[in-house]
Amino acid sequence: MIVCICANVSDRAIAQAVREGCQSVDDITMKTGACSGCGQCRGHCQAELQAHAAVVQAKALTEHCAVG
Repeated sequence: MIVCICANVSDRAIAQAVREGCQSVDDITMKTGACSGCGQCRGHCQAELQAHAAVVQAKALTEHCAVG
């Protein structure tokens, strides 16, 4: 689904950018062009960053518990 109409950026492209290391909305903008126009997609980009951080944190906790 297209999330950023201004730059024609999909939700998949944003998710991929985050998985590949983007750690801020500015990083996402530089990699994909999202949030470079009207800014309506900014909330989606922030939510994607938060969701990815939660997954990374849960994975780390699971690995820590498995070792301990």
